[in-house]
Amino acid sequence: MTGGRRQGRGRAKRPSRSERHERARAAGGQAAVRRAEGAIETTLPQRRVEPESVVAHLGPTNSGKTYHALEVLKERGRGVYAGPLRMLAQEAHRRLSAELGADAVGLVTGEERVNDGAPIICCTVEMAPSAGEVLVLDEVQWADDPERGSAWTRLLLAGDYRHILLLGALDAEPLVQRVFPDAEIKVFERILPLEFVGERPLRGLTPGTVVVAFSRKAVLALAGEINRLHPGRVSVLYGAMPLSSRREEIDRFLAGTSDVTVATDVLGHGVNLPCETLLFAETTKFDGESRRDLLPWELAQIAGRAGRFGLVERGHVGVLTGVPWANADPAIVEEALRPHVLLPSGHLGYRIVDEARIRPRLADLGTDDPRRLDAALAAWHRVATRTWAYESWLSVESLSPLRGRLAAIQRRLTERNRRLTIEDTWKLINAPVDEDNAELLATLALAVSGDTAQRSLLTFLLDPARLRDATLEEAEQAGRTASILRWFALQYTDVGGVSIERATALEEAAAARVVARLHVEVRDPTIGRCRKCGKTCAPWFPMCDRCFGRGGGRPR
Repeated sequence: MTGGRRQGRGRAKRPSRSERHERARAAGGQAAVRRAEGAIETTLPQRRVEPESVVAHLGPTNSGKTYHALEVLKERGRGVYAGPLRMLAQEAHRRLSAELGADAVGLVTGEERVNDGAPIICCTVEMAPSAGEVLVLDEVQWADDPERGSAWTRLLLAGDYRHILLLGALDAEPLVQRVFPDAEIKVFERILPLEFVGERPLRGLTPGTVVVAFSRKAVLALAGEINRLHPGRVSVLYGAMPLSSRREEIDRFLAGTSDVTVATDVLGHGVNLPCETLLFAETTKFDGESRRDLLPWELAQIAGRAGRFGLVERGHVGVLTGVPWANADPAIVEEALRPHVLLPSGHLGYRIVDEARIRPRLADLGTDDPRRLDAALAAWHRVATRTWAYESWLSVESLSPLRGRLAAIQRRLTERNRRLTIEDTWKLINAPVDEDNAELLATLALAVSGDTAQRSLLTFLLDPARLRDATLEEAEQAGRTASILRWFALQYTDVGGVSIERATALEEAAAARVVARLHVEVRDPTIGRCRKCGKTCAPWFPMCDRCFGRGGGRPR
């Protein structure tokens, strides 16, 4: 038959209504992005006056570079210490306050303000003033961080300071030379050398040892194993702990109240915990996509904590044995103690850090309508990528976190028929909030919009009494909530009933509950044990392989 309508399998399936809607929405979004490109600005921030001096202190952990930089800050009497983490800013504040007096030093982070008119300010990098006498910019290699690097780049490009001191790993030498070709570079060597000590058994742990694993479950299970050998003499550190509880566990270790600390890689990111011996229980980690071997620079950053100056002649680094599921590779650790990448100066490092990230300011986006902000961000990313494609040291920062927070806020605002100004929207999407807490940010956005219905939820979240019987996980989440609410209270005065006093009280209660629960859980005789036979078991499974193989059920 010819001339009729074609029948059978060759006929194309017609898209469903939802598929057609999604295609139209995507096409409309792309069109909005193309329209937004014409209003985009891609000018870089610039300083008004060049600094009189730029000095870089580069070297490994425990080499004295921060100590010498803070000495310069003390001598000048005015300036800023800017670090990547709240805990580092707090530590610099404590050290300087102890020597100069509390009135001479202030603390400014996204969550706190202490004496913020003081001549010396210790702060997180995002909170650093744009101008001053001396800038001590710590961990300069973070300029290449895909999600936060632009905060360092802003200060490198536009910080109007008379004197700039850059601190960081030797790997950042190429970046420093690209931004400041005439900078004076001082290379610092470790005060105490590191010695690879090979394998150390679980039963042979000595006081002053830190054991490192790469998940919360692994840390708690290892702490339980060690507690059976040294009852009450083990402390723990991991990223989900509130800062106050971290400080309490650190102080226990430094004072000798605990003999061994079990920690995640938080140890290499802002926790100053020098020890005599550091043992890796694992040399792989899950990075959000897959489980992989740690990179040499990651291991070296953690291993550098080994060595207590004045107590031992060298730091000892090795791997832990005696725990069946913890299979650290000694060869990977030993290799990581030897830098192997040739830097332009002839020194050896672990990698080349020669790029800095850049992200937009609100003025760069060419819109005053928050409904068009997502298209403007996508357009800026396109234009900036094209503009700086051939720049030797600039790359575009990921905007996915910003756009994710924006989507969560706009969804809730639309549901409640509320609106925000572009300024408030921009402030909120730049909040220090991770993906897991985006819904709390959306609740706060509704409160800013005038939606009083959010007050009852926020009142509940702020109530420390709700933590009386909280689990460890619930207390950790309350600590994260408190940190966000502290930030919010400093941006908006008493909106939704949130105040800095109430948020601080919640944070303190969460930290106390975390410490209390940790002491219980680490002493739990079932932690890290098979629920059927009671033998040591990988903490992410409820049963050992043997019991599972005998038909004990699928592990969860």
